[in-house]
Amino acid sequence: MKLTILSPRGKLLDSETDSLIMPFKRGYIGVKDNHQSMTGLIVPGTLWIKNNNKEEVRFISNGFAEIKDNRVLLLTDASELKNEINKKRAEDSLKRAKVRMLEKNINKKRAEDSLKRAKARLNVVQGDFLNVVK
Repeated sequence: MKLTILSPRGKLLDSETDSLIMPFKRGYIGVKDNHQSMTGLIVPGTLWIKNNNKEEVRFISNGFAEIKDNRVLLLTDASELKNEINKKRAEDSLKRAKVRMLEKNINKKRAEDSLKRAKARLNVVQGDFLNVVK
């Protein structure tokens, strides 16, 4: 099936894939050839892609997924390969997000979203997604 990932920065991925597992609002879902057509909200987490027995692990941020006619289109704020994520930056982002959550005059929703993204990026880099794909 065809997988395309688009972000405000442009096309991040356009390739064939055998299967993928992605984070939806109500949990992770797996997609293979001839999957039922559907749409859904993507939440920050691990995107696991498998093609020809090769695995690719990515962080994916908030977005929207459309699955139709053996095509998967992911529209997302951001997506990074596991090996592109700087662990130190991810840890620093998580610390900042936790501090922000303790502040009184903040936009609570934005702070929570920032915390979720920071945790998800760090989980990808540390391999904490393995319980999802094994």
